[in-house]
Amino acid sequence: MEKKYDFARLFPPKRIEEVAYILEHDLEGIEIPKEDERIKYILADPYAPEMKLIKGVYIIYNKTILELLAGKIHSINSYEFKYPKKKNRKISDTDIEYALDMATIVVLASTNNKILTTYFISGSAEKLNSILNLCIGYSKDLVFDKYKVSLQNFKNDIETVSQMGLLEKILGNDSGVVK
Repeated sequence: MEKKYDFARLFPPKRIEEVAYILEHDLEGIEIPKEDERIKYILADPYAPEMKLIKGVYIIYNKTILELLAGKIHSINSYEFKYPKKKNRKISDTDIEYALDMATIVVLASTNNKILTTYFISGSAEKLNSILNLCIGYSKDLVFDKYKVSLQNFKNDIETVSQMGLLEKILGNDSGVVK
């Protein structure tokens, strides 16, 4: 018998600053202005949110984190994640241009200026979708039978993020943002 969870209570929509905290502190992303010429071509993608809705653009470039997001490293608790062969260094603003070739770009957007309502990812990081889907929150519409597949996808996202060792951070039990 499957346990019943109050997904709506566990996964309310996250505020933009809460998601930004996860991207900056847990995924070592660097915020870059949405007006930056170096990312203009990324934001021109037809699937990218409108400029007026964009609340933050982040570059995730750390090789170990990219491997975690691509599924090459299973968890933040694994040896491969905790002890990479090469020490990762923080990139400078001038290095960003070179990092863009291999980095994943995350665009956070909101229709109400506060809550994450949509996002866009440029680059390969399939597990990042699961993280951001949980940050968007649980929709109460998922209880209806016609959304059974969407509910299963949400449960799969929970499992994926849990296996990565990041579920506590998404639930807000381990974030530095004061509510």
